[in-house]
Amino acid sequence: MSQIDQFLGALKRTLKAKNILYRDLAKSLDLSESSVKRILSSKSLSLERLEEICRLADISFSEVVKSANLEDGNQVMTLTDEQEKALAENARLLHYYMMLHDGKTPQKIEKEYQITRAESQKFLFQLDRLNLIELHPRDKVKMKKQGFLRFRRDGPVGKAMFEQTKSSYLSYEFKPEDYIRFSLLRVSPPTLAKYKSKLDRLMLDLQEEARFEAEHNVPVVDTGVLLSYRPWQYSYMDAIKKKES
Repeated sequence: MSQIDQFLGALKRTLKAKNILYRDLAKSLDLSESSVKRILSSKSLSLERLEEICRLADISFSEVVKSANLEDGNQVMTLTDEQEKALAENARLLHYYMMLHDGKTPQKIEKEYQITRAESQKFLFQLDRLNLIELHPRDKVKMKKQGFLRFRRDGPVGKAMFEQTKSSYLSYEFKPEDYIRFSLLRVSPPTLAKYKSKLDRLMLDLQEEARFEAEHNVPVVDTGVLLSYRPWQYSYMDAIKKKES
């Protein structure tokens, strides 16, 4: 994600935190709501317009920059093979680490989940030895790596999670209130590559929203989001198969 995308995302989150709607800005800027949405999605946002939006929303430029974490050049973080292997071999340790990464304290994890203090401390020592956290007295934790946690598809955790996705997530009987869309398309590799970048950006946007809501104690529900595409030929009951070329 570019720094411009990070900044615009931070600006939107800051407006949301102050309960400022697009229609409110539109009225103050004497623009249509659609124009405001376009401005806040455009990478050509002028400094004059930005200054005007910040003034109307009563926010500072530095406040938005701090929220965007522009000083952190790598927003996506990956783990070493050794770290992934240790997490993949212990599902509870993996889940514990992911909750720490999401901002939960050891005390909160012990209170909300079926885990004892002894097991919690054991996990903390393991994660400290793996150089994933910096453990301080009274179980204070500092994460060694910051950013969006992404497991490599061909890594130990990626493989384990992919198998679980196939066996559990995709076999679920989706309910009417759940969201699922599927289309069979014929598109070129360049088009797929273009939309892969858009899907990657969408997932990062969702992760940013999740982080924002966690920081502001917004009531949430655990949600699985799967974005995928693959070569696939479909025919009814394999009645008519395509000839081999």
